[in-house]
Amino acid sequence: MAFIFMSAHAVTQLAIMLLLVASSESDTCDGNMGFPGRPGIPGVPGTDGKDGAKGERGHPGEDAVPVIGPKGDPGIHGLPGRPGQKGDEGLQGSPGDNGKKGERGVFTGVDAPNQHFVFSYKKSPRTQRVLPDNLIIFEIPLISGEDDVLDSEGFFNVKIAGMYYISYHISSSSSACLKIQVGKEEKVRFCDSPGMIMVTAGSVLLPLKVDDKVSIQTTAPSSIFSRDTDCTFTGFLLFPD
Repeated sequence: MAFIFMSAHAVTQLAIMLLLVASSESDTCDGNMGFPGRPGIPGVPGTDGKDGAKGERGHPGEDAVPVIGPKGDPGIHGLPGRPGQKGDEGLQGSPGDNGKKGERGVFTGVDAPNQHFVFSYKKSPRTQRVLPDNLIIFEIPLISGEDDVLDSEGFFNVKIAGMYYISYHISSSSSACLKIQVGKEEKVRFCDSPGMIMVTAGSVLLPLKVDDKVSIQTTAPSSIFSRDTDCTFTGFLLFPD
């Protein structure tokens, strides 16, 4: 059996007509009631209903157990970072070992500043009685620009190593017993005792090293006379090492 598909509007009109016919027949016919008709065609779906009430809150879930996965492979090295700020200056290190001795230089005949050195001092005017093993102090420089060659104690502090000529000239009223000394080592000694004012002198050639301390000292009680006469302490570099 074939079904006939009609629109909703046509279905509505057809249903109304059937009801009218059935009503007229029921009013005019006295026969027996017929068999029920076939079910009608389903109607059009209705619109969605309203939203229902909010449901109750559910029960909490079970506590999860964290799972740590295996260690991954190392990543690629990143680019170098920016240079940091300059740190504080470190402590000074200990002195290094002495280097090897250099080869002997060649004489060129050209003067160099470290090939010349000379000093000459004299005592201030006075008469002085000096006991043994005491320095004779010469305070007045005779050459300009050498105020710091002799220190306040009377020592000549060597700044350039080499061969030096060291000498003194002393005026004495009775006796003058003196020595030329390097550090604590006596190099030469001289002694004069004429019983009247005289001039005594002593000199020596010495190889000296940097920081050697050269002095003129007494070896016995001596009367140093520097009034109306002079006492001098002189030295000069013959050639450097």
